[in-house]
Amino acid sequence: MTGVFRMFYIVFIGIIIGDAAIAIASDSTKLKLGVLPSAFYTKETRLGFGGIFCSYFDAGKHSDNNKRSSTQSYLFYTLNKQFSFENDYRLWLRNNKYYLTGSVDFCRFPEFFYGITNSSIEADRVMIAFDMVRVQAKNLRQIKGNLYGGIYYQFQFLYNQDVSLTRKVAAMHELIPGGMGYCASGVGPILIYDKRDNPLNPAKGAYMETSLQFFDKLIGSEHKFTSYILDLRKYNTLFKSLIWNSNFYVHLNSGEVPYRMLAAIGGPRFLRGYYRGRFRDNNMFVLQQEVRLPVFGPIGVATFAGIGSVAHSLSAFSMNEMHYNYGLGLRIKVNKKENTNLRIDYGITKDSRGIYVVFAEAF
Repeated sequence: MTGVFRMFYIVFIGIIIGDAAIAIASDSTKLKLGVLPSAFYTKETRLGFGGIFCSYFDAGKHSDNNKRSSTQSYLFYTLNKQFSFENDYRLWLRNNKYYLTGSVDFCRFPEFFYGITNSSIEADRVMIAFDMVRVQAKNLRQIKGNLYGGIYYQFQFLYNQDVSLTRKVAAMHELIPGGMGYCASGVGPILIYDKRDNPLNPAKGAYMETSLQFFDKLIGSEHKFTSYILDLRKYNTLFKSLIWNSNFYVHLNSGEVPYRMLAAIGGPRFLRGYYRGRFRDNNMFVLQQEVRLPVFGPIGVATFAGIGSVAHSLSAFSMNEMHYNYGLGLRIKVNKKENTNLRIDYGITKDSRGIYVVFAEAF
């Protein structure tokens, strides 16, 4: 990492930590804390345990119009000595005039790599392990009403990878971009429209986010590429309690993209039931639908379905190579006042299954 990059990295970390400290200190009497223990088991980790720590507060003087700020920290450790520490934040400042959101994460976890393709099979997978630091910072200012514009900075540093990732080209093998680790640093404009009633558990409103990021050696990136994202969500409440959510997501990349920053299907966010990264390539689109319904007390149920695909170029997308999922879920309200849920989902695809226990909704 160059000296210039280190300077950028330290400045952005300082902004994130400073914003959070100022926000919490500004109105400590409004601070609400919560802790939720968690345990899990996978083939890669064996038994894992940890906790979810969350806070809700007014970042500034309390006002009926000011949106509540929040932080979530996820800390996990496994019997294989694997570790993950993830921190998300949403800060609303000066009567919603400024919106700061992002994350600071560190993980040491193994995962399967299935290649860069839309048609991988289980036999293609390779187990890899690495350490990774990831920072995302979206600093926005209100343009009008619920529309915000600003700058999006993203940094990923993947290192200590134990397997070199290559792809076969003719009779030779070629190193995949970032196949032995990488440092990526990118910045660009972002636009967000947020009219959700509750970002962690929306029941009505709409959300739109679009961003264009440029990764270049001038700001510390080892690879030069561009990344465009469009995220559209709509929330409707029918018959007083039936919540119907829709999500259309597009991720487009061009240039020399590190393999773990490519668009990827799977995990608790995109087509639940697929292993995260089961299919990955330059470009992706996903369309998802979800219905949630409270049953009694803090208990609710959900059903969901989706379709999506990845491709090396836009012209390579084919209706014959789509992936789909469907499934059922359980919702347990863990904070009645803030109306936030613990999400337990069981996703089904044509060749795999997946169980997810996550704080907050998928979209």
